[in-house]
Amino acid sequence: MGDVWGGLSASALVLPQAMAFGITLWSPYTLDPAAAAMSGLVAAACLCVVSGLFRGTEGLVAAPTGPTLVLMAGTIAALAATGLVGDQLITATLLTVLMAGIFQMLVGVLNLGHLIKFIPYPVVSGFMTGSAILMINSQSGVLLGGDIDLTMQQGAWIPLAAAGITLAAMVWLPRWIKQIPGTVLGLLLGTLAFHLFAFAQLDAVPASWVVGSLPALSDLHIGFSLGEIFAPQAASLPWLLMLASALALAVLASLDSLLTAVLADVSTGSRHHAKRELMGQGGGHILSSLVGGMAGAGTTGATLVAIQSGGRAWTGLVTAACMLLLILFMGPVAAVLPISVFAGIILYVAIFGMLDKDIVLWLRTPQARIDAAIALIVTAVTVFSDLMLAVAFGVLLAAVEFIRSQVQSAVVHRRWNISERTSLRRRVQAECCCLNKNPDAIVGYDLKGSLFFGTTDHLYDAMMDDLKRATYIVLDMRRITQVDLTAVRLIEHMYGIMRQRDGELILAHVPKSMGLVKRHGHRHEMLVPYHKNIHLRAFWDSDKALEYAENALLTRHCHSMLERGATISLAESELMDGFNAKEKELLLPFFEMQDIQAKDFLFHSGEHGDALFVILSGEVEVLLVYGKKKRLRLATFGPGMSVGEVTFLEPGLRRVDGLAMMDCSVAILKHAALKRLCKKHSDIGMRLLLCLGHDISENLRLADEKLRRLVA
Repeated sequence: MGDVWGGLSASALVLPQAMAFGITLWSPYTLDPAAAAMSGLVAAACLCVVSGLFRGTEGLVAAPTGPTLVLMAGTIAALAATGLVGDQLITATLLTVLMAGIFQMLVGVLNLGHLIKFIPYPVVSGFMTGSAILMINSQSGVLLGGDIDLTMQQGAWIPLAAAGITLAAMVWLPRWIKQIPGTVLGLLLGTLAFHLFAFAQLDAVPASWVVGSLPALSDLHIGFSLGEIFAPQAASLPWLLMLASALALAVLASLDSLLTAVLADVSTGSRHHAKRELMGQGGGHILSSLVGGMAGAGTTGATLVAIQSGGRAWTGLVTAACMLLLILFMGPVAAVLPISVFAGIILYVAIFGMLDKDIVLWLRTPQARIDAAIALIVTAVTVFSDLMLAVAFGVLLAAVEFIRSQVQSAVVHRRWNISERTSLRRRVQAECCCLNKNPDAIVGYDLKGSLFFGTTDHLYDAMMDDLKRATYIVLDMRRITQVDLTAVRLIEHMYGIMRQRDGELILAHVPKSMGLVKRHGHRHEMLVPYHKNIHLRAFWDSDKALEYAENALLTRHCHSMLERGATISLAESELMDGFNAKEKELLLPFFEMQDIQAKDFLFHSGEHGDALFVILSGEVEVLLVYGKKKRLRLATFGPGMSVGEVTFLEPGLRRVDGLAMMDCSVAILKHAALKRLCKKHSDIGMRLLLCLGHDISENLRLADEKLRRLVA
């Protein structure tokens, strides 16, 4: 029953609008307004029945629409300009609708519907506004009474008045009478006013002011037979113009239908099937052309009315059935329907349904003025030239504006050096001092956005000074979404500059699309050749890249970097720096020595801990466990460093894992041993606690700096 009520409501709304569009389309070329109105009605019926069978969108109602009307009117005018008249003009127009239906079905079959959605909204807004202006201009002749005798001049104001009352009724009456669609209210009140004015002013209503009786279905003129396509006289038709117009009509009708489908999805909570919807609309156009109908698309007003009335899956078929019944039984009624009333309906659709008043607001907003300019240009081209030319021109303008905005956008998110950011590897004091003496030797750039031909100059200009003085430059490409060949060549050029100075350019988070990095397992930590003389070192993350640069700098400038696999004694560890030789001898018996194999854990998250580990050889990574078996590296400790201070000072559950990255030797000091140390050598125990407190404060400082970087 929801579909029944939805179909009835939609047909009541579509009926006058379809008749109005049909009359507007054909009135300059035929003296039979009833046949013109029938063209709109049968188009609505055909589109609804075929799209309803395909069921691409719940609740969608298809009928002639403003944009398709404007494009078809332009097509007929272009065909007429080639010399076609009468039946030849009608046949060429209907063939154009047929080919548009075929193109539309092909768009659906090939799943190209999503490409149509890429037309920018300012372009859509512009051609909708331009179409509205053209629709308003097309009604000037009807509103002024058309061609009437001089004896009728005293009543020439009646069509304009009837159209004005129709428009006012559609705007104001729905605020109080919500059960009846505004289109129906405008049709009834406008028709009543027209005949009252005519009765008071004229002896007889001119025949050109009313629609006239609709032809019976049995008398319906089939537009053409398929055999006519292959007839000799068909060769004289302007096929190139017809094909171009059909393609434009298919694109426009598809866009209009998909926009309506999106609105229907919002109202029903479902999701439309673009392929089935476009195939249904294409099939509807083919059927409409065969029975003398016009083009159309999904219509927003009727669709929303149908959905609000309960229409869902079968609304299109019910609407088609209602339209056929109205065509069968309302023929005599159409004889008294004024054409000027339908002009009022056209004005309402154009002014309140198609004119985009937001363009004025865009002009007032600095950030949206470019979009407003695109919309206005498309509007002007639509009004003074051609609608599809306007769409193509608008898309070109939008593409140029997109490229301009991308070129102007900053590609450098943040620049940093090692005084602002250090790696997760914990360093002994001597190494930290060495790094602090050379803050600009290692520089990093966090990049963002698209790195392409339009932004490469910005990157080069930003890095120019560092390319001349920095020893190592790290490019973090985690936020990069696109890299083109121009950017790749620029990176090669910067690598050459750094190499001439005995420096190095290092990459991190390299996008796969860049083509510079080949994965070996789960790592990118190897020398990757791109060209024969280009060897870029790439890393999986920026911290590994920064750690590599720090190690290289320490080896090059400070000669204080311990070699990988080096071993130190407990007395040489950083924990023992504040003690003399005699005090170290007193401390050593409280430690236990232990060897850990590579990939074994010193401790696990969740287990009870009460020990401090001093690393004498090897590397230990501290990992935060999250999710299902996922771990985040928090820090890396090498020889001379201590780990596990918190649970050593206050025994409890550990929050992290400690993983040996290579064979390790560690010295272990347990909490119970600390208590014995404090009882036996209180001064040494207190100084050991102060040293550990200093390490914890340094760790907190590093954590605070990392949080600040994440916030920034």
